[in-house]
Amino acid sequence: MGHKVRIGALAFCAIGLVTVGAHAQYVYTRGPNHVNMSGTRCRAAFGSEQDKLTHSVQKTSVKGNVSAPVVVVCPITRRATAYYGDSVSSSTATEVTATGLKAEVKDDNTGEAVRCTPFAQSIGGSVVWGTSRYACSTAGGCTSAPAGSYTTPLGGFNTLSWSNPFTSQTSVQWGLSCTMPGSSSIGSYEATVSSN
Repeated sequence: MGHKVRIGALAFCAIGLVTVGAHAQYVYTRGPNHVNMSGTRCRAAFGSEQDKLTHSVQKTSVKGNVSAPVVVVCPITRRATAYYGDSVSSSTATEVTATGLKAEVKDDNTGEAVRCTPFAQSIGGSVVWGTSRYACSTAGGCTSAPAGSYTTPLGGFNTLSWSNPFTSQTSVQWGLSCTMPGSSSIGSYEATVSSN
């Protein structure tokens, strides 16, 4: 599957501003919307491993001479730092639902596979994890590591995808945690967000 270059980090334009008393309330009533992120946003989960990564046009790659996989975290920015609600009210849309996620990954390592796991964080701080997917020859990825020494076809990327990754868990923010062996890359990734 070819690597698609996506320009622009946020595609949220369906937010209205409603005045409620003295407070402004964000009301999210349209969707789905798509939040496209560049792979260059991904960072090593542990600061000491950041020097094992390179960031180039639309992707983050693990250097080829790395002997052990590097865990990278790829955040999905929903809409800057604002919520879809007014914290003064108990029934506002501070959390929304990610109904789909996908990521483009490249695996050039013959020994280990790229694995990505989605996560969501609630407004209270708890984290919910989705199902891991591995780069493999199956569209959307595999739920277990492929047998043998699978590598991405020359010049291409595999798309890992999740439908309803958190079983309707609403969240203030999402992301992907990917375990990446040497000579692997993550390109663009995306969340599909439903209306409340």
